[in-house]
Amino acid sequence: MEQLGWSESKARMVEDKYHVLYRVSDQWVADRIEEAGKVGYVTVAFGLKVRTPLLRQVILGTSRTPYEAAGEGRTAGNALGQSYCMLNNRAQSAFLKKVRASEFRLDVRPCAPIHDATYYMIPDDMRPLLYVNETLVPEVQWQEDPAIWHEDVKLGGEVSVFYPSWAEEMTIPNGASADDVKALAAKHHDKYC
Repeated sequence: MEQLGWSESKARMVEDKYHVLYRVSDQWVADRIEEAGKVGYVTVAFGLKVRTPLLRQVILGTSRTPYEAAGEGRTAGNALGQSYCMLNNRAQSAFLKKVRASEFRLDVRPCAPIHDATYYMIPDDMRPLLYVNETLVPEVQWQEDPAIWHEDVKLGGEVSVFYPSWAEEMTIPNGASADDVKALAAKHHDKYC
């Protein structure tokens, strides 16, 4: 409410709609927290176990639940979702392994990996740009971990070029040809340069 300047009623409405939209995800987290109360840990991305010793000792969701145990439950719940940001690290590692074995090993340089994106510096040259678009996208679409595989919901991503500054983004469609990228670049140049 304070950060966005919203009234309490608007903030509660947005939160309620969030929980309706993400009810399956909320239930999945609740089920994992309940399980943690029995086994003493939650299993997060790539099998990492986060210990939850307090959850084994209490009953969650009552007025008598100790604050510390409720906090441990929130921390475990956050870890369940946020740990999957490691998918970005996995994608970068797999991608760079391919880059190092390619003719573009000196052209594609990682410069800023963060939780939901990875930035690379590449020369002003169509060949390495197309290589990045063709090779990086399949790595961010990876979902071979059974915990994240879903028949209908897929992971995805797109390559963007930021030029002439970080404020001007040009998104390249997956599978774009050199001619497609040239046309996009011409429009982008006309708009921003």
